[in-house]
Amino acid sequence: MSPELFHVLFLESVPEEDIPCFLSLQGIVNRDAPRIYLFPKPDGFEKHWIEWYKSYGLEGEEVTAENLLSTYANRARGYIVYDPETPDSLNAAIALAGVESALVCHPSSAPKLDSLGLSLLADFSGKWENKISAAQWAVQNILPRCDLAILANYFQEEGPRPFPTMDFLVARKGFCLGLSVNDADYPDEARIWDEVQTKAPDHAMMLGWHTKKDSEATHVYFCSRHNIQVYCAFAWNMSFHQHVKAKKSYVQEHSRRKRSDPGARYATITLSDGDSWHSMCDGQKKFWSHPRRGEVPLGWEVAPIFARVAPAVLEYYYETRTENDYLVCGPSGIGYNYLSGFPDWKGYLRRSAELMRETSLKTIWTINRVVRHLPGGAIEHQLKGGAISYSRKQMEEFGGVKDQKGADLVDAEVIERYMKYIPEAYGFFQGWERIPGENPRIVNGKLWCPSGALVRDDIDAVMREFEESASAQSLPAFVSAHVNCYKADMDVVIETVRRLKQKGFSVVKPDEFLRLARDAYERKEESHSDDELSFMM
Repeated sequence: MSPELFHVLFLESVPEEDIPCFLSLQGIVNRDAPRIYLFPKPDGFEKHWIEWYKSYGLEGEEVTAENLLSTYANRARGYIVYDPETPDSLNAAIALAGVESALVCHPSSAPKLDSLGLSLLADFSGKWENKISAAQWAVQNILPRCDLAILANYFQEEGPRPFPTMDFLVARKGFCLGLSVNDADYPDEARIWDEVQTKAPDHAMMLGWHTKKDSEATHVYFCSRHNIQVYCAFAWNMSFHQHVKAKKSYVQEHSRRKRSDPGARYATITLSDGDSWHSMCDGQKKFWSHPRRGEVPLGWEVAPIFARVAPAVLEYYYETRTENDYLVCGPSGIGYNYLSGFPDWKGYLRRSAELMRETSLKTIWTINRVVRHLPGGAIEHQLKGGAISYSRKQMEEFGGVKDQKGADLVDAEVIERYMKYIPEAYGFFQGWERIPGENPRIVNGKLWCPSGALVRDDIDAVMREFEESASAQSLPAFVSAHVNCYKADMDVVIETVRRLKQKGFSVVKPDEFLRLARDAYERKEESHSDDELSFMM
């Protein structure tokens, strides 16, 4: 059977101001089939997917921008002009493009679209004075026509900027803004997002990311309080990926019961940020394509939602694993959310359990924070010892007060929720970086393991964290760690494992780690000792 052809456009030949036109075209044309694929930069991971899809019966054919427009212009009902002087007009144009099946264009490109027989549907030039008025107009005039199951925050802070996933938003007729949720300093912006997220159905998807006026934590917590599932999502070609089905079920091997050594110190390491859509689409920050992958046991966060939005991309990781690679569910389940602030946590966990079952995932790395904005840009975190306020600079830096006090809240009620509603999990991990003052604990016979270290290029500091976390427990000790994917590479991970072994740690995959902890607990119970395990609380 001949392969099914799709068109590939290299965006390096396209001016940035015209990229929204091709993102909107891609979203419209790819609604019912994978026909257009955009290649943003020569060294990007997109070339890998073009090759990967050949085994799915798809073959890419390079075209010029002019040919692509002339081929598919008849699929659009017209065009919308955004205002370069009002960056947020681009978000309004993208949202309107979805419901109107229209192209989005820079004013200078309007004559080209006229020549293709397209008519002007809306011109936003000079329409609004600022982002608030643009957003208010969009909420009143576009939002009622959108599918609010798909939302996005595209922060237009330095001029109008085309974002990956805009094609997906157009294809799904979703709604987007570019506003802060900082209700202390920017209450007008936060009120608009509150209105939109309140109108959205429970468990709607939030793509994009937070503005510079917010932090990761405040963005995620705000969405969580509105029952919105968060996805840090800047992946190209999602309107294309959504159509390529997996050829097989998602299966990986899991550890059976492991016999623990009463005198051992166990460590497990998992690469962070694998839940983000761009990490899923760029080979896990290219860690996955590193020639030394597979040399050491390593956990890899993946986004199980890809079984719905990019099935064949997710399948790639299952089909190319080594025996030392183990896939885990990224924070904090079906989406990146904080369960202390999620009203319909039962629905969230049921959906997470369903997807984990479908994708053969037996554990989750969770993150849980309770935060609020304070005037002047400070952010208050609720922690074990009470509330603490961080400046944005402290939140962004590692090694300061945040390292001493932490950012995550280890919430006993949240732990019970995960244990009850995801019963097939072997156990659970929590935290992005180290959570000071928290040791692993057994709840309902399973391990809940707060992060004890953050693997990064300062390996001496990492070794101290492992030692300190292990010394806070009697033996057997269990220390889990994330890899800071922004300050490490595979060579750093391998060197960290080598040095851990030199210090007497047994480094294992996450499933083995959880099984060993379960065995240690059961053996302790069988001994009928009145003493608790060192990692029980």
